[in-house]
Amino acid sequence: MSGHRGSVTIDDVARHVGVAKGTVSRVLNNYTDISEATRERILKAVKDLGYQPSATARNLKRGRQDTLGIVIPVGHGNGADPFLSEFIDGIARALDELGIDLLVTTAHSRDHMIETLQRLIARRKVDGFILTRTEVEDPRIAFLSEQGFPFVTHGRSHLPDTHAWFDIDNEKTFADGVRHVYSLGHSRIGFIGGSLELNFALQRRDGYRAGLEALGVPFDPALETIVDLDEEGGLAGAERLLAGNDLPPTALLCVTDALAIGAIQYCRKHGLTVGSDVTIIGYDGLPFGDYLEPPLTTFSQSASEAGSRVARMLIDVLDGKDPKTLKALSEATLIRRASDGAPLKTPEALAEVLRSRLNQQP
Repeated sequence: MSGHRGSVTIDDVARHVGVAKGTVSRVLNNYTDISEATRERILKAVKDLGYQPSATARNLKRGRQDTLGIVIPVGHGNGADPFLSEFIDGIARALDELGIDLLVTTAHSRDHMIETLQRLIARRKVDGFILTRTEVEDPRIAFLSEQGFPFVTHGRSHLPDTHAWFDIDNEKTFADGVRHVYSLGHSRIGFIGGSLELNFALQRRDGYRAGLEALGVPFDPALETIVDLDEEGGLAGAERLLAGNDLPPTALLCVTDALAIGAIQYCRKHGLTVGSDVTIIGYDGLPFGDYLEPPLTTFSQSASEAGSRVARMLIDVLDGKDPKTLKALSEATLIRRASDGAPLKTPEALAEVLRSRLNQQP
């Protein structure tokens, strides 16, 4: 019967068993008013004939496409985002286990983002959306809430009680980061952050400031900088904080691993030893951090696990659970490698070394 595979219809199954088409349909849809003997004959015929129910017909009947969507906002940095790559892989793996597809596209502005969401909803391309890189006041959340269309967010917004979300305790993480480098002997602690429109970037900046305050370390605005969230941004941020200060920081906390990589590049370019002259700590815990020179100390959250969790959370929303009850806040874990350590130079000595090396360059 293998020659029938791919072209077998429900009528073929009914004729093969000698029952009505409706009887086959009721068995396939798990109705219980069919005798066990008939049910077994029909299921055996389905297997032997290689019948595959029409996904399109099944989804139309229950109003589902078995496809989730994620529209990636671009424009906060020109480089590829390794965290988002792992995050999307986690979503796809979780959905694959459930036989659900993932539609991925991008948007280059706020207006384009809303237009894209509108188009996908109007064309019934997806059952719900996963939102990432949430903004403090996020127009996507406002739009989808107004539409009554299912969604979950990776990250919170200023309206955390209105929808389903999964997030990391960013404030605590960066307060912990300040406390960690302070315990190593650093008192001039710099911060390389991203656009404060992004909720996670704002939370991490607030955590950095709170950590300083808790330790009684005076806040110095000259030790903070905001850059694009890519390696070039990290390089530019390190240059501003190290070369642009009479008393440069001996430790740099970076809101992503990509920024930390750029900061490491700047230090190596100017002959500074990362881990002794300058401590650098990232955030993301991406696997490639272990292969950098030196290996990167970082706060770790599993991007793949985060993707899996938000995917399953959205399935729960689609299955009828109240989105307002679906909230999860996790903590990042510090992974110590070789890019952090006790400062071997005072800020004054570090400034002198930088001036000397910058003056030597053509």
